[in-house]
Amino acid sequence: RRHTRSYLKSRGLGDVYKRQFLTVAAAGFSGCVVQERNPEGQAPRVARDGSSALRFRPDGSFKIVQFTDTQDDHEIDPRTARLMETVLDDQEPDLVVFTGDNIRGGPTTPEEAKRAMDAIVRPVEERRIPWLIAFGNHDEDQTPATGMDEDAMLAYYRSFPRNVNRPGPAGVHGTGNMYVLIEASTGNGPRFAVWALDSGRYSPEEFAGQSIEGDGLPGWDVIRQSQVAWYFRTSEELEAEHGGKIPGLMFFHIPLREFHFMWENRQNHAVVGEKNEPVSSGPFNSGLFAAMLERGDVRGVFVGHDHVNDFSGDYFGIRLGYSANTGYG
Repeated sequence: RRHTRSYLKSRGLGDVYKRQFLTVAAAGFSGCVVQERNPEGQAPRVARDGSSALRFRPDGSFKIVQFTDTQDDHEIDPRTARLMETVLDDQEPDLVVFTGDNIRGGPTTPEEAKRAMDAIVRPVEERRIPWLIAFGNHDEDQTPATGMDEDAMLAYYRSFPRNVNRPGPAGVHGTGNMYVLIEASTGNGPRFAVWALDSGRYSPEEFAGQSIEGDGLPGWDVIRQSQVAWYFRTSEELEAEHGGKIPGLMFFHIPLREFHFMWENRQNHAVVGEKNEPVSSGPFNSGLFAAMLERGDVRGVFVGHDHVNDFSGDYFGIRLGYSANTGYG
């Protein structure tokens, strides 16, 4: 149930598409710039103390860079580190989001697993940029050898000064489901939200006695109902607390099936970028996209997982976007 991957032998910074966000083709990152409503006054550009008090810049903008599928071990490929450093120095983001498959199965001890995690966050920590991670299907490949499961990895990531992850809510499937709010440039309340979900690893082998593999269906996991319910409930609570819906972006690893639907009808959805392998979503649609449509607050969903896809588009008012993989390993 693993992908047969086609890897690029060489990559460089590709064309930059300027829409409501930036996409760099084949460079292994995507970025977006969101705009605060009615920006005014002067305030620090962004909190740099490792707290969750993210803030819009005085000009009302806030830049996010996404890295995905760094997927290396305790001996990180130096090209991956150089790529991340180059992107960070060029873009100067206010927040970095890692969307899963952050490390792979190479480490054999807890110390080696920590070295692998150290290597991918070092470029961000050195630049004092707030960051968060979501998990992918390969992050626990090293767990049988090291004992470092997602809970242990999340605790280690949270020990870094610039990390803004939170423990996941009780009773919700996955590890580290969370949101963080971006404050107005004036400090007068939140203006935007960044959501991160754990999209899981692999689906159960059967449902209701019917085999996934027997039908030739993809064996990837899906966002579970408890996560959808948590997002919906939390979105309503934020609206009630702050007197209106808080717009936001959502990040996770495995794409929704809507990414496939959007590509198949790309002439209708202003799709840009490339599709170089199948959209590897789970075997069914578990309802997250419908929930986001009903709530009307999430403006975009950004994923990884499929290493050589980098397309994005506007799918019924929600921007769906891939980042190509960051890791050269």
